[in-house]
Amino acid sequence: MQQLPLDLQIRSTEHHGDFLISDCNTIAAQWIDRWPDWVGQFCALNIAGPEASGKSHLAAVWQAKSRALLLSGFDNNLAVLDDALNFIIDLGTTSLDEQHLFHLFNLTRDKGGSLLIISKQPVALLDWQLPDLASRMRAVNLALISGPDDELLRALLKKNFSDRQLNAPDNVIRYLVARMERSFAAVRHIVAQMDRLSLANRSEITLSLARSVMETGQQDFWQEISRQPTPKSGL
Repeated sequence: MQQLPLDLQIRSTEHHGDFLISDCNTIAAQWIDRWPDWVGQFCALNIAGPEASGKSHLAAVWQAKSRALLLSGFDNNLAVLDDALNFIIDLGTTSLDEQHLFHLFNLTRDKGGSLLIISKQPVALLDWQLPDLASRMRAVNLALISGPDDELLRALLKKNFSDRQLNAPDNVIRYLVARMERSFAAVRHIVAQMDRLSLANRSEITLSLARSVMETGQQDFWQEISRQPTPKSGL
């Protein structure tokens, strides 16, 4: 691990960029590091957290360690599962079939494998129709990623600006952190808006530009979020 100037840790994995570790996500990162020593009836972990909080990045880190198979959906042909020992399910993108998911739990246990589930809400709280599956979901270990604190927001803003090869002065970062929505998705949205506006105006990243984006950008952000469909089962 490298140390950032803000005393946050940064975790890198090939093709997946950098993951900043702070109080809100350190437990999830520790669970990934702890594998294969996951406790419980099933060797299974649920990483739950808001959009853009790094769940997929941690899943990619674990996939590199465990050689897990990322399941994009279930169909009637489960033969593909026979060649793998460990599995990843992203409930935000996977087409759910509860019978097949129940089968996956049993298969993983029988093979001595591991299962990582990523979701927006803890799987133990979702409305599962199959009682046996619901009981298994309640037995899964949970690592909950909460919203970012100010320290992490500063680091995330700096990183997102840097990823776009933009130089954001400290006064701009301070201004944004003091006024922005406290969420991972808001960081991504604000930086993208400032990038577009700076290109359109052929300007640098300035406090004036930040003010302009914050006057209109937050409203646009929540309008965009409200237009997104509500996932099945609160995923």
